[in-house]
Amino acid sequence: MGLLFLATVFFISSNVVIYSQRYIEEDPYSERFILLVFGFVISMFLLIVRPNLLRLLLGWDGLGLVSYCLVIYYSSKKSNRAGMLTVLTNRVGDVCLLMSIA
Repeated sequence: MGLLFLATVFFISSNVVIYSQRYIEEDPYSERFILLVFGFVISMFLLIVRPNLLRLLLGWDGLGLVSYCLVIYYSSKKSNRAGMLTVLTNRVGDVCLLMSIA
């Protein structure tokens, strides 16, 4: 099951990278966006392939951090508000995750 999820993550993220290379080729910070997508993939990998609790929590928090960075990539007032909503949603997920572990 984990390999199926990983294959899905790699397929979707590779399509995002291929599309974004063409879409944001004029952006001077396009490499940063690609690195953020790779950080997202690594966090998903840690979350999916989790032999212990530490990797599960690292993957989850990594997803929250990278998601926040991706949401505020084009900094504006609207994206900053959406980024804060992402952070708050991740904190709710942290609480639910820790309650389910307890």
